[in-house]
Amino acid sequence: MGTKHPGKQGHIMKDDRPLESAGGNITPLVSIIMCAYNAGEYLRASLVSILTQTYQNLDIVIIDDGSTDDSFASITDLLTDRRIRVFHQENATRPVALNRALDLIRGDFYAIQDGDDISHPTRIEKQVRAMLSQPQVAAVFCGNELIINDRSIAPTFAAKDTDECKRLIDAFSMPAHDPTGMFRLSLVKNFRYQQDLQYVEAFDYILRVGEQHPMIVLGECLYGYRILWSSVTRRDPARRVKFVAEAMKQACDRRGKEHHQDTAGRSGLRSQNSILDNNLAAHFMESVLDQRKIGNYWGAFKAGMECARLHPLDAHYYKALIYAIAPLNVIFFIRDKRSRQHKPGRAKAYFSGT
Repeated sequence: MGTKHPGKQGHIMKDDRPLESAGGNITPLVSIIMCAYNAGEYLRASLVSILTQTYQNLDIVIIDDGSTDDSFASITDLLTDRRIRVFHQENATRPVALNRALDLIRGDFYAIQDGDDISHPTRIEKQVRAMLSQPQVAAVFCGNELIINDRSIAPTFAAKDTDECKRLIDAFSMPAHDPTGMFRLSLVKNFRYQQDLQYVEAFDYILRVGEQHPMIVLGECLYGYRILWSSVTRRDPARRVKFVAEAMKQACDRRGKEHHQDTAGRSGLRSQNSILDNNLAAHFMESVLDQRKIGNYWGAFKAGMECARLHPLDAHYYKALIYAIAPLNVIFFIRDKRSRQHKPGRAKAYFSGT
């Protein structure tokens, strides 16, 4: 089950009844997009986490982006499920695979599931419930935990309403980690993933959708994001920084704001390890704050320690531990001061993925 945040739910109707009784037997079709490239031993567990969702009216589209391992052999028996369709292609990068999937899906909503990640059992049901209760919303995200060395750690679960999400979009930040999103096709059908923005195609997509439509984040951790130290983005951080800069420039151009070339490279990435990890430390800091807000001080301390262990000689990775022990009013004062010092028109990005 997900980690619940007992506070503000972002104007989300709190209703724990089965979806059928809560919505008058409304069970819209939800398409699940899975893009997989050499997902190895993790693909089966990822697919099983979708097949065993409490919400079962699913259209599952799997794009094999030119895998060269035997990962698909591990799911042969699962492919008898008639909700699953698999499409193989030569390796063409993730944005190409995502756009192909968008051409194939049949649902009223669509959700992303990376081929090595895990969705908690009630993820889809709770996102559908939020979609039905707020028909003006284009996207519903949720909190996520990290899966590192097969251990689930550092959950985030702060609810964000439409106003908070708009504030983050306006600040060139994602409201939540991108694969936790569910999108309403009637509002996003004309949006595509930019194929020339590899590694940051989801960041760009979410910014563009958020500039035109409201979004929310559920106050619950419903997704497990696996960190693989051999990932493509870690092997080529210079290209990712280049694409970040281009995505930021395009966002500034759309908004009529000045773009500073150094912005993407400086957006919270204070060390070489942080660049390699795609600012992974920022996720731990948010997890620490979320847990402290509900009084889980031991959980906050553990998350801070886990972050420090990633790079024991890098001071940047001790910030989450400082967040775990410093007075909250001091932390928020410093963060607010930095936010006010941020010049209008200068873009700032936060990337929660790796």
